[in-house]
Amino acid sequence: DDSRKAKLTYLLELYRGLDKMMFTLVQVLTWDSMHSFIRDTMDFLPRAWLFFYAYIAVACLVLMNLVTAIIVENASQMSANDQQQMLHQKQMQQRREVQSLQDMFEIMDQDKSGTISWKEFRQSFKDEAMLKKWTLLDFKQEDCRQLFQMLDDGDGQINPTEFFEGLIKLKGGA
Repeated sequence: DDSRKAKLTYLLELYRGLDKMMFTLVQVLTWDSMHSFIRDTMDFLPRAWLFFYAYIAVACLVLMNLVTAIIVENASQMSANDQQQMLHQKQMQQRREVQSLQDMFEIMDQDKSGTISWKEFRQSFKDEAMLKKWTLLDFKQEDCRQLFQMLDDGDGQINPTEFFEGLIKLKGGA
């Protein structure tokens, strides 16, 4: 019959060759006038609709997984960048704190001997600017004697190593 021949010719135009078949499958995936040629195909292959709907289901699943993978990858990358940035900030903060402690040590070492005597240490708690620094480190004027004894190794002088390591231990730092 002529109408079946015309349908078959139409369908062969849709499916003949890889390029035309791919274009038809994209049309199916986007629901672009697909029902008309699926119905025509079903005249020759009654269960053809199963193939097309299975294709749509699988393609949508693949696309959703692809989009999800991209989102997860971006989130993972941002998280890694955030962690690196936080680590960098923490390192910079530690450098500033060490530099501040070095500055503090140099100010307290009034005779530039490379060590801090009890007299120099006690004086730092009487100086208003230095007392503010001690306060920022959570030490009060009443802590002066006890802090000196904790930092000193027993020779009556605090060297830079005793000073830095002792304060870091007291503050619970790295």
